[in-house]
Amino acid sequence: MRFYIRSKSQKINSNSFFGFPTPAPPLMPLLFTNACRRAALLALAAGALAGSAAAQSPGSLAAPEVACGLVPLAPAARAAGAPLIIEAQVLSAQSFWDASRRHLFTRHRLRVFSLLKGSAADTAGLVVVTEGGRLGLDQQLLTNTLRLAPGQQGVLFLAPAPWPGLGLAGTAYAVYSSAQGFVAYDLAHATAADPVRTYPAIDATFYRGLDPLGAQARRALQPNPALAAAQRHQLAAAKGTAVATILGMQPVQLAAGTGAVLTIRGSGFGDVRGAGFVEFANADDGGRTFEQPLATDYVAWADGAIQVRVPSSGAGGHPAGSGLVRVTPDGGTVGASPQLLTVVYALSNVKSTDAQPTVQRPNHVATNGLGGLTFHFTPNFGGNAAAGAAWQRALASWRCQTGMNWALGDAAPANDIASDGRSTVAFDLPSAALPAGILGRTTSYYQGCYAADRSVVYYVGEVDMQFSTVAAFQFGPALALGLAIDFETVAVHELGHAQQFGHLIRPGAIMHYAVARGQNSRRLAPESDVAGGRQVLRTRSFRNRGCGGPALLPAPLTALSAAVEAGAGPVLRWATQAECFLAGFVVERSAGLDTAAATAGWQPVATVALGAPGGTYQVTDAQPAARLVYYRLALLRPDGTRDYAAPLPVAPDAAPQVALFPNPVTGTQLSLQYPAAANATALTYSIYDELGRRYRLAAAAVQPGLNVLTFDVGALPRGFYIFRWQDGQGNNQSRKFLRL
Repeated sequence: MRFYIRSKSQKINSNSFFGFPTPAPPLMPLLFTNACRRAALLALAAGALAGSAAAQSPGSLAAPEVACGLVPLAPAARAAGAPLIIEAQVLSAQSFWDASRRHLFTRHRLRVFSLLKGSAADTAGLVVVTEGGRLGLDQQLLTNTLRLAPGQQGVLFLAPAPWPGLGLAGTAYAVYSSAQGFVAYDLAHATAADPVRTYPAIDATFYRGLDPLGAQARRALQPNPALAAAQRHQLAAAKGTAVATILGMQPVQLAAGTGAVLTIRGSGFGDVRGAGFVEFANADDGGRTFEQPLATDYVAWADGAIQVRVPSSGAGGHPAGSGLVRVTPDGGTVGASPQLLTVVYALSNVKSTDAQPTVQRPNHVATNGLGGLTFHFTPNFGGNAAAGAAWQRALASWRCQTGMNWALGDAAPANDIASDGRSTVAFDLPSAALPAGILGRTTSYYQGCYAADRSVVYYVGEVDMQFSTVAAFQFGPALALGLAIDFETVAVHELGHAQQFGHLIRPGAIMHYAVARGQNSRRLAPESDVAGGRQVLRTRSFRNRGCGGPALLPAPLTALSAAVEAGAGPVLRWATQAECFLAGFVVERSAGLDTAAATAGWQPVATVALGAPGGTYQVTDAQPAARLVYYRLALLRPDGTRDYAAPLPVAPDAAPQVALFPNPVTGTQLSLQYPAAANATALTYSIYDELGRRYRLAAAAVQPGLNVLTFDVGALPRGFYIFRWQDGQGNNQSRKFLRL
């Protein structure tokens, strides 16, 4: 979340807020929310076309946004905090671990075109470091933190990099105030923007306004051909270059990051895409800038229609938000949609590290042995009882409305924020303060692994959360008034990032991109926050993805097992803790082995009411099958919906044996029934033909107990094969199978 704070000199009504409902008076919230929503949408419309921006003053904020309380870091303050201000282009980006291998950073080489303040010894390869990065199968993404990409141009406000252990030779810089310290150029329209201002032209007035109190004149060091070409193109466009015309879009309301496809109809798009592109309002800055999708997001492009997936991580790493949609044809001029697109929620995605990046949809995994993820307060956070209570109320909002399985554990030993296998909640430190103007941010630590079908699966292995110590927080439970900042509002938003949400342009939603002083927004929006939260859990995290760890159990579950017990038959056991968002349970048994298919034929075994002593439940199947079957547990929610825990395989005997089936294989899928030891995590497998030629060598994740692993053998020629595997202790086994 971008938290921009009003200056104390501004007059603030104690009942004002930034587009969120407030408890009192009863009538005002709706009126003010609607007014703020209209203001935000008017701001988006006003800035949609580069041509319309010419009437704005340089570096201006759209007036409706000011009325809603979004106030930036003052230009003079930003310039004062940066001893070096440069105009540059990003040439390269390379991620690396610090010396402790606990933080990922990204090193960027920059070509410097001009100096606005200070001096730089290296103008051909100046080094700028940003927090977070992607290296191999590891990724660290920090909310509200600048990410730069090769090819980007703009003005950067720089200071010496403050982080120890970078291991870089020579001078390295960091961007002062992170995202606010980069004024990005839009070379397609010869304009510029930072998260809180738009600049209609890149000219002498623009440069002077960046350091209004500075005495140093801008000094050009080398030509910038791309910027000069962009400015010439704008002059040509003003003289009548062909303009794309958008007549309509369908649908006008959807979610970002889910693969949803938007169809744009009109004319003048061009028969092929070429260098043309679509743009969405950037939800990270409220639509002040626009975000292009990845090249792989384009589904179809024709002169009269475009189909494109709506991204939650576009070419610049930002999510698409509500607002106008723009189309710029190859060699033509931008056209804007006649209506607004509404993005109801945005599910976080991560980009692959391929040359042509694709998006991967990460899932949560259970890391605490209780079916979920446990947070730990650091000493400096745990020492503030009111802050801890507010954060726990925020956690309960997500847990008891979406079923997210989070818990609070014992205290962390130190105030560190690092990749250390422990999810922590902390205040920042004087030696490691958050960037200026930021109240809180969340770090998601992603790890990739290879599933049995050789696809890459990304999962969230750890989440850290950090809050400012200098902010004027109201920790509650009373509401924040006047100049106070409601801590629970900040915490519930950051937990939304932990649940893998991106920002929205949607006043009234928890994941709206901004917050103001005196604003109290503690309730999840049903159509946005709750619906999106349940979507990410049901489609990603409550399912076993093939590697990375066990699936989350829907809260309030803390344990679930299924096994044949001597003298009883198949028994399903489960436990709960702090029951909420729950109306009962249903146990089901599958008729088939493909649990995701409609032919699975799930059959009810028992319905179980709430109230078991100690939250411990069990059901025995009175009609057990004589073959391998799956059982699953449905949690009945108060709204009539169901959340399912991942299915569990149960063999007909109490001590299941290894089995390879079907054999012979007539289709494309081969399954291995494998009882794993209590400490098992993975096995390595290979496939050989009858001549000893190896066709495959890979690893597959396993969980303690009975596993059924499925492998794609559709590419194997017909014949006899040997399937061999080795467990983590070095034990080898093999089975023969026939591929027909």
